[in-house]
Amino acid sequence: MPQSPSARAARATHAHLSRFSDEDLAYHEAGHAVVHHLNGGVITRLSIDRADPRRGTQPAPRPAPAKRADPQQALRDLIALLVGGEVAATLHGTPEELVTAGGRVDHDAALRAAAAAGVDQVEAYAMIDAEWDRVRDHLRDPSAWRLVESLAQSLLQHKTLNAEQIEAVLTR
Repeated sequence: MPQSPSARAARATHAHLSRFSDEDLAYHEAGHAVVHHLNGGVITRLSIDRADPRRGTQPAPRPAPAKRADPQQALRDLIALLVGGEVAATLHGTPEELVTAGGRVDHDAALRAAAAAGVDQVEAYAMIDAEWDRVRDHLRDPSAWRLVESLAQSLLQHKTLNAEQIEAVLTR
């Protein structure tokens, strides 16, 4: 009997996640959160719990890029948030094939956001590359990297963090 699409998707997600250690996941998600925080955003929830259907990074809603004062800056901030996990995992030393696999979904989301903002694919790839470099340089700063490490360690300890726990780590 064939499996339903949702069962196939759940099995593929489980197989994908099984390649990552909890530490790899924690640094990836902490990277997203810290970059968003440094760009003035708020993260409401973080989870590396593999059984959690809402695992990942959940930012508080912000106005759509087209409704903000500078839609291009809003798009760059969104792309920075999306590549932040891949950058943090790279800086942490996660194996390259896992970094690439983990970043694939984030890159696809960045391309969709750019297309929705009217940016062609060539320019979108250039924006992703530029934001990746900018985020890497930013996270290499010792004060920013301390935030990533602190948040990753909290995630490893608790598996899921709410907005108050995240804020407590980021404002120590």
